[in-house]
Amino acid sequence: MKILVAGAAGQVGCRLVRQLLERNHEVRGTVLPDDPALGRLEGLDIELAAGDLTDEAFVEGAVTGVDAVIHTANIVGPQFDNNMQIDRLIARVCGKHADHLERLVYTSSSGVFPNNGETIACAYHPVDERHPKRPMGEYSLGKLIGEEFTKMAARETGLRYSIVRPSHVQSGDAILSRFTVGAVAGLLERGQNTPLGELYMADGTELWHDVLDRAEDENQPCSVRDLDGRPWVYQPNDARDIAHLLVCAVEEPGAVDESFNCGAPAPFSFPEAAAILAEKSSVEPLEVRVPVHYQYDHDNTKARSLINFRPQGDLRTMIETALLVRDEGYIDYDWEGVS
Repeated sequence: MKILVAGAAGQVGCRLVRQLLERNHEVRGTVLPDDPALGRLEGLDIELAAGDLTDEAFVEGAVTGVDAVIHTANIVGPQFDNNMQIDRLIARVCGKHADHLERLVYTSSSGVFPNNGETIACAYHPVDERHPKRPMGEYSLGKLIGEEFTKMAARETGLRYSIVRPSHVQSGDAILSRFTVGAVAGLLERGQNTPLGELYMADGTELWHDVLDRAEDENQPCSVRDLDGRPWVYQPNDARDIAHLLVCAVEEPGAVDESFNCGAPAPFSFPEAAAILAEKSSVEPLEVRVPVHYQYDHDNTKARSLINFRPQGDLRTMIETALLVRDEGYIDYDWEGVS
């Protein structure tokens, strides 16, 4: 197939392009004019279309002549109106080409639920595709509206589509900061300022002060459990695995008109992560017990069973990759060189 990747130079897009080429697809990628991330695509055999995805004529030209569209483009920051225009135009133009497009794959977010519990308590855990959608913040609301633009185009034109919902994309060395004293203190502080969330304490207790006071510094690994001994858990997504699920969504027949959660193979426990970080750094983790439980999870059983999603980004692999990035200049476009 010839596949358009909207947002080809992005964190997910640049990895997606490589996986599509490995599977012998032709790729056309949209990029911003003078895109500062264009170096991520250097040397790749793809057709680049530079322009503005809020311009319908540009979107029309980009979609014309391709067999499928994978939409990963998103302007980071307070860009709600622009992102809505991009999502609206891509859905509309793909709808006009519905007769010959294999499908449109829309990259949404687990924030449509949301699944982290720190802003609003989850209806249940683990969070699957049937979970109620109650987005918090303009970014997550925008993703839910983008899903609805996609579905509306499908209803009106017969467009075939798939929706993929990644859970907190990670690349580079970002994962190394997620299991530290600073990260735990930040979650506790945000939780105490969010009465609807799972970390809120109605008596006003500010737990993060004690955690920070006991630590060597904010970068110390943190092994945190609740008072019943349950470990805190976190289930992010390696950008390479998101790209893999997007490939599954565009290739697999079972993906048509379906939505899929995209997360790590299983939730990561803070004690296990802190132990690995301690092993790699020789810095002993801070052991913490708190009266609240953090459970950020994202059930991907549907993608595994229906469209052959096989994520590789387990906890140790993601940490070891991040250390290669930080210490040896490794670029984590693929899994090559990772044990």
